[in-house]
Amino acid sequence: MVRRSLRHFGTVLLVLAAFVCQETWALAGVTGGLTGTVTDVDTSAPIAGAQVTATSPSQTATTTTDAGGHFGFLTLAPDTYTVTASKTAYQSTSVPGQTVFADTVQTVALRMPKALKTIAHVTSAAGGALVKSGT
Repeated sequence: MVRRSLRHFGTVLLVLAAFVCQETWALAGVTGGLTGTVTDVDTSAPIAGAQVTATSPSQTATTTTDAGGHFGFLTLAPDTYTVTASKTAYQSTSVPGQTVFADTVQTVALRMPKALKTIAHVTSAAGGALVKSGT
């Protein structure tokens, strides 16, 4: 009888030790992420230094692209985001509907067209009336 009690105690102790020493204490995460690249529409070259913003009803986050045009948001609340990229000399580009789920990372590609340049301003002034009254 004592042997049987010791065996049960040993089994309980072994199960308890396995439960306490497990490495999977971190269950599911509560954030997700968005990564991607920003490139030029015409040349497909990466755009460095572009400001990228991820906006949703629950959160807004901003980052800047690296030399390879890459960006990343790693701690976003699960939601549906609109990702917008902007940089001087380029037209801003937005990609709506990017859904972030917990423990996942979504990838999005943004392609930015070059902005039109203003090369000159032209003004004109009339030298006189073209129609004279009574003529």
